[in-house]
Amino acid sequence: MKGLFTTLSKVTLQIKFKPSGRLYPTIALLAILAPLGLGCISPAAIQREEAPRKIVLQKPARAVASKELAVSPKPARRKERISDREELMAYQEAVRIFREEGRAQTAYDMLDAFLHMHPDSRYADDALLEQVRIMASLDKPREALRLARRLLRDYTNSPLRKKTFLLQGDISLGMEKWKDCVRSMDNALTLDLLPMERAEALDKRSVCLLKRKRYRQAFMGARDALLSSSAVGVSKEIGNEARKTLAQSAAGLGDKALADILAESDGTEPFVYLAMEQLRRMIEKGLYREGMNDLTDILTHYPGLAPQAGIDEAYDILSGHLLVQGDTIGAILPLSGRYQIYGEKALQGIQSALGLMSPLPPDESSPHFTLVTIDSGTDPLKAAQAVTDLAGKDHVLAIIGPLFSRTSKTAAQAAQKSNVPIITLSADPSIPKTGDNVFRRALSDSQQISSLVAAAHDRFMMTRFALLYPDTAYGREMMNRFWDELDKGGAEVTAVESFPPGVTDFGPQIRSLVGLDRKLSPEDKLLKENGADVKVKPIVDFDAIFIPAGFQTVGLLAPQLAFYDITNALLLGTDG
Repeated sequence: MKGLFTTLSKVTLQIKFKPSGRLYPTIALLAILAPLGLGCISPAAIQREEAPRKIVLQKPARAVASKELAVSPKPARRKERISDREELMAYQEAVRIFREEGRAQTAYDMLDAFLHMHPDSRYADDALLEQVRIMASLDKPREALRLARRLLRDYTNSPLRKKTFLLQGDISLGMEKWKDCVRSMDNALTLDLLPMERAEALDKRSVCLLKRKRYRQAFMGARDALLSSSAVGVSKEIGNEARKTLAQSAAGLGDKALADILAESDGTEPFVYLAMEQLRRMIEKGLYREGMNDLTDILTHYPGLAPQAGIDEAYDILSGHLLVQGDTIGAILPLSGRYQIYGEKALQGIQSALGLMSPLPPDESSPHFTLVTIDSGTDPLKAAQAVTDLAGKDHVLAIIGPLFSRTSKTAAQAAQKSNVPIITLSADPSIPKTGDNVFRRALSDSQQISSLVAAAHDRFMMTRFALLYPDTAYGREMMNRFWDELDKGGAEVTAVESFPPGVTDFGPQIRSLVGLDRKLSPEDKLLKENGADVKVKPIVDFDAIFIPAGFQTVGLLAPQLAFYDITNALLLGTDG
């Protein structure tokens, strides 16, 4: 208060009185000074003069100087602010030290001091963004993100917000914070980005969506990134990255989602990656004809857009399965091991059917075939590999074989996958259910019996039959099936006999079958006692003998039947 009193006591005011001579200003001044403890001012201290009049305040004895004060006092002087140019130079020096000299920490500290001294500088947001870059370069992503959030919070109208969002998203991408990356890029995309910035934001956003397994969104984002990358001035690298994301997103889509998006195709490059993925799946499933159709569609609707390497690879695979040799047949048979004899017999039948065993020169008008055989033994894996080799390397028109159920099943599966027709020789009725490329030459048990009885009855006019069967489950089942079929057609069974499995001497069964084990009649017995050569004659009261056994068994039976004078009966059998 003492200082204030001293100051005011030095003041000389000049106040113009109104013509009325009233002392309103003087009274007002006294009213102002009184509360400040300045005491009273005597009337003598006021000298009246002609207008303008002058009021003189007597200075106290301790005052040493006087100073005039205007009616409107000046504000107290504050420290002068440095110019914008000086601020810019300070900011640029810190940036230079970071970018040119690589002294990141020094530059960061300089920018920190700059922000502390000049928080309201027009370059404050620039300095803060540069600090974000410095922290990112020092591998301090968390600190970088903290500074980025501060910039976005404190400088809501800054033109640097879009760069901050982009940098924030880039840092989140490096930290594998996929969700934060997507959010930052979404914020950036709401702002007025340059073509390069927009393409970059779309590309990185799609990468993060791909990492989150949001395949549909990732594909759409990568599509936009690729289309944006075609703008002038955009790096080709962004377009290449977008293409990678398109391919990976397409691979992650389910079949239905892939087909749904592909149905919206506008013929632009992004959709070719969906078409290529659909083609890859067709090949993987062994649907080669469908795959060839897809390949044709790609070349028609996306000319020059599909990756050439992918096109060439797909064509090589498809042509290998579809461009077959029209005169080459494959055969897969057991040509070694304990079933070799069966394989060789089957091979002879195949060769005969193809006209390869004819002594006559080939007829020019008849088709000429080449037969490629592979030994499968009894190994299911070898049978499957044989199919793959015949289809992929020899390009066969079709495959015949294998013989047995186990090898036929694996071969059928391989043939269906390779899209090559196969005719198995197995009697297993389930084999053809493998797929539409799988067929079975062998008849089922019921089919064999029906065909056999029909041929014997209708073609050869046979009505009487003998049944000689192995005492096994298969033998009994086939015997009953045959008998039932005969009953349906009105034929007659005149003799029935079974033999143990594995037996080689069928004498007892044959004698029983034709009655050679019966006793002599009294007349023949008397003749024999008198020295006559009396023999029991076989009763062959049948036209054919049904023997449901393998050809080896029938091969042993046939000469023994002839030994017992059974020569006029037709032998019927199965593939058993």
